[in-house]
Amino acid sequence: MDKRIEECMLKDEQRGLILQGIKNGKDKIREISLLLEETTTKKHAPFMLYDYVNTYVEKIILDNPHTQMKVYTRKAGWHPYIVVHDAVRNIFILVLKLPEKKYIFERSGYREEFSLSNFDRLLQAGIPEEELFEQETHQYSLDLGIENQPFGIVVCYDSKSDVVFEGALKPDQEDWIYKEDITEYININNNDLVKLNNYSLSDIKTNLKDRKEDDDIVIKLKK
Repeated sequence: MDKRIEECMLKDEQRGLILQGIKNGKDKIREISLLLEETTTKKHAPFMLYDYVNTYVEKIILDNPHTQMKVYTRKAGWHPYIVVHDAVRNIFILVLKLPEKKYIFERSGYREEFSLSNFDRLLQAGIPEEELFEQETHQYSLDLGIENQPFGIVVCYDSKSDVVFEGALKPDQEDWIYKEDITEYININNNDLVKLNNYSLSDIKTNLKDRKEDDDIVIKLKK
């Protein structure tokens, strides 16, 4: 994989924290399920899993403020979701369910918001056009700096297995720029994080902008 793409991927500690949050959410659901009476339609299970995974991912991020990651809650129609923001590198992370046997998501408007500028961000990093576009058509935008051209990552977990993937969608959402199995970063059964390279405090910037409310978050879209 191109090193410049790797530089946009999750850092080891970020990956470990998100994986731990997913695991904690799944563990809570297993605990609750033992107390619930069996229902005929069983519709509550997938919704509860989604809610608890989001809750515990948010909790573990907020419990580790030194990573300089923020969590926002947003809605797409009636669909609530969380967005994790790496404020230092301007990278947005979605945490979503995707069955292990399903390669990619269906196209959606809200996921498009987090993939539209991915190519522009990589072009800005110096990756040649021919390596990104192949036979695709791409609408170019001006080089506006990383503060206006965020990179979007999706962390995909399966509801029935422990497998977790990390990837970045192409702007057309037809394929992935990269998709990596990151399950090995955590031992799901033993609740042990793999020893990771944490941020050095000397590397952490302190000049963060004031936290914005959900409605104030601006994501650059192409016309």
